[in-house]
Amino acid sequence: MAEPGDGSPRIDRTERLLGLVVVLMGRDVPVPRATIRADVPGYAESPNELAFERMFERDKDELRSMGVPIETVEAPTGEVLGYRIDPEDYALGDLHLTPAERSAVAVAAQVWGQATLAREAGTAMRKLDAVDDSTWAPAGLRGTVQLTASDAALPVLVAAVREHVGVRFPYRGRADSDPRERTVSPWGLRSTGRGWFMVGFDHDREDQRTFRLSRITGTVTSAADVEVVASPDGFDIASVSLAPATGEPVTARVRLEPRRAAAVRRLAVSTEPEPWEASEVTVAAGSLNELVAVIAGAGADAVVLEPPTVIAAVREALQAVLATSDGSAR
Repeated sequence: MAEPGDGSPRIDRTERLLGLVVVLMGRDVPVPRATIRADVPGYAESPNELAFERMFERDKDELRSMGVPIETVEAPTGEVLGYRIDPEDYALGDLHLTPAERSAVAVAAQVWGQATLAREAGTAMRKLDAVDDSTWAPAGLRGTVQLTASDAALPVLVAAVREHVGVRFPYRGRADSDPRERTVSPWGLRSTGRGWFMVGFDHDREDQRTFRLSRITGTVTSAADVEVVASPDGFDIASVSLAPATGEPVTARVRLEPRRAAAVRRLAVSTEPEPWEASEVTVAAGSLNELVAVIAGAGADAVVLEPPTVIAAVREALQAVLATSDGSAR
């Protein structure tokens, strides 16, 4: 942990907030304040207990205002035992993970290991081991997992929600053949089994909209020229419906390189064969555009075997990327 004058990088507040969420969601028992101070990067640098208390209270209030349901757990005597985030209220399901789910977490930890949250990712993995003593071993993750646009967008959007600033990003909606630039005042973020979602005011549509982060196709940037629209009184992101759109999902059979193309494997519609180990999987998404974006993002690690409509759409998407790359190289 960084100490004054030791040359270690200072923990950014956004990192600290994300670290607090990781710690509180990493256990199914209340986390005492002493443990929070020790495990969340940034708190140990507090010069004394009073400074830590003030910092923690500010962070806790800020996360709650962003829609993160931090619960204070008290004993019958009124003594505060600790704090937690109920997975049923916010994001993750049962922490007794299957080998496939643990492999996905290992991939996520590898991804965050390339970013600013490496320590938080490592802490989450250690806590998963602590609450479940079943054996598991995604033996030797091979290769490097690259950050997608949605992976990179998450920390930026968390900061935008916290700082009340507008953002711009290219976004491919369900009905869009090509990405369109969207300008949004973000109000909150929420995770479900289908991924991360942002709810906010869409300045182009002049109304509240929900955005799925996996459909962000490029860099999220600050929209400093836009007047931010505040969330309505009583806004609660937990009450916003994130139900998938109606209609039949688009499916495809895909051949995958061993232990690669994690984003594609997460779309697997069957656990037989086990998605992380399988060389071929059947995947599904809510729209053709969404499915193509994920498969094309895996590059040579994913090859569509059927149906022809998806093969053609992925080929077209990759050819468009190649044409753009060739044009920029001239």
